[in-house]
Amino acid sequence: MGSNFNKKIQWLFSPISLTELNATASFMDRKETKFLLTEQQFITLLPELQKDYYILEIWGKSVFEYENIYMDTEDYDFHLDHQAGKKTRSKVRTREYTDSGHAFFEYKQKDNDLSRKFRYQINLRDHGKMTKESQRFYEGISMSFNGRKKVSKLSKSARTEYQRLTLCSKDSSERVTIDFEIRLCSLRGGKICHKLQNAVIIESKSTSKDCKSHKILKKYGIRKATSCSKYCLALILCGVFEKKWKLKDTIKTLWSMS
Repeated sequence: MGSNFNKKIQWLFSPISLTELNATASFMDRKETKFLLTEQQFITLLPELQKDYYILEIWGKSVFEYENIYMDTEDYDFHLDHQAGKKTRSKVRTREYTDSGHAFFEYKQKDNDLSRKFRYQINLRDHGKMTKESQRFYEGISMSFNGRKKVSKLSKSARTEYQRLTLCSKDSSERVTIDFEIRLCSLRGGKICHKLQNAVIIESKSTSKDCKSHKILKKYGIRKATSCSKYCLALILCGVFEKKWKLKDTIKTLWSMS
């Protein structure tokens, strides 16, 4: 969205620090709602968010680079659970905050509409690895949700890279992430990559379904994405899986944008 986008976005919003953001709107247990739109749609509606939201600012920046490396079983069980629309499903990844050089191991468990995220900080050299510590962390949480069910070994399966800006509602009821310049890669086989052209993914994270951002997006005719997992999109668009199932509408929308 242009090299001057960081300055433009900061001019619109009052800043909030990372410490303040985590103290008021961490939402490790939350309802997540995603929206898919074009860059121009996003630029058009952005000023409407100004009055009700702060923007995360760290060291004079508000646009940050992220890299996620996803783990899955040998048979891609996590991906297939999502595609099948299972109400209870898991996601495992390591995340590098590229600008700061920090990395985390993260486990996400979704039960119906509620998502729970568990994570701990790791050494940057362990980004993209299932270490003994991360395997124990994953197994412990998975078994607590699923009983003593046997837990499969995991290995890296896909990578996503993107730029993100984060908004926080001034009443601390919602956190909104906006991802763009999204690049998806398969990490098994040929390691094919795919860039999402002209696509912006907005995700609202809140304990409520009645969020200000939802109303603004609806005003501009932008509907909730039925399914918009960057991990699943990576495996489909990079040719690992042909069947689109739950992501069919999202992929159709992406093709119309490019």
